[in-house]
Amino acid sequence: MRSRGIVLHSVRYNDSHIIVSIFTEEAGLVSFFVTAARERRNGIKASAWQPLAFVEVMWEPRLNTYLQKPRELVLWRSWRSLAREPRKTAMCLFLSEFLHYALRGEQENRPMFAFIVDALLWFDENNGHFENFHIVFLLRLTRFLGFMPNANDWCDGYFFDLQTASFTRVRPYHNNILMPEEAAWVPKFMRMGLRSLRVVGLNRELRRRVLEIVTEFYRLHIPEFPETKSLDVLREVFD
Repeated sequence: MRSRGIVLHSVRYNDSHIIVSIFTEEAGLVSFFVTAARERRNGIKASAWQPLAFVEVMWEPRLNTYLQKPRELVLWRSWRSLAREPRKTAMCLFLSEFLHYALRGEQENRPMFAFIVDALLWFDENNGHFENFHIVFLLRLTRFLGFMPNANDWCDGYFFDLQTASFTRVRPYHNNILMPEEAAWVPKFMRMGLRSLRVVGLNRELRRRVLEIVTEFYRLHIPEFPETKSLDVLREVFD
């Protein structure tokens, strides 16, 4: 099998091998047992397992094992700015960790794969007004994960129920809600495209609060979604 893919996570297994999780276009999330290169002529180069690297991988699927062994793993596109711009690099680390948990067990999903690729290409090529990219990206990703809020249901004064991903005129009995003032932000972000990011003005504190809400929203809808370790790094860089 040969497929394009996006690297989400890598962890060293021993001195010469790394386990790499790749969201592939053809087979969904697949974990590979990769021989790391010590020399240019031996093994697979480190650039092929960096966070959110665009790779092409070829392997012979083995049904009786969790880890697959790639016959070939190479970049199919190199980043222009994501590896050089500190704020973009921090955002990539955060998004790759977030996607690693959000897409666990995900099978083939070509529309989701295409969305992620298109969004990351835009992010790589855009030189400014990307401070809110991760927020809009994660909200729009909920469409493919099955819990996207319906912005058309919002009315002034409505609450937003984080558990049901819906707006309601009556306050729910549980505490996983947004009060009307914060609920009004949901339709604004859901209707936003990447090319309209520049018109959104969020100060540091508001951006932090919105990201907290988005993270909690994912935790409520994806079982065993953990704390993201790279979130503190992202906050520090943008502060």
